[in-house]
Amino acid sequence: MKVILLKDVKGLGKRYEEKNVSEGYASNFLVPKKLAVSATGSAGAQMKNLKENEFQNQEARSRHLEVEIHKLSNTTITVKMKINEKNHLFASLTREKISELLKERDIDVPADCINLKQSIKEAGVHSISVKIGYKETHFNLNIEPA
Repeated sequence: MKVILLKDVKGLGKRYEEKNVSEGYASNFLVPKKLAVSATGSAGAQMKNLKENEFQNQEARSRHLEVEIHKLSNTTITVKMKINEKNHLFASLTREKISELLKERDIDVPADCINLKQSIKEAGVHSISVKIGYKETHFNLNIEPA
């Protein structure tokens, strides 16, 4: 039986791929869990349109993120945070918090694109790497006492 996957299925395939599976597997597992639909004529055409729309949306997002990366390229962003007498931050900076700080400055970079080996726990200047696809840039994050 031919099915079109609605989600990635481990060991079977990726979203919107057409696969041949046994009828029992499709009717007892894939279809009830809304992981796939039967690849009949109308469903096939509809899934093809969805796949094309998703591809266009991913391309638009990729272009947008490239513009955002260009804004960050070789810049220094200064933030003020509470620190103690040993120059340690009261709250460490994670990828998510850095993403929020960038959004406050009208730079929209998702947290999963920010490369940090570990969260930042000390004040000072830190070099941060941002990678989207094959493009990578660096910016400096200067943490000063509030």
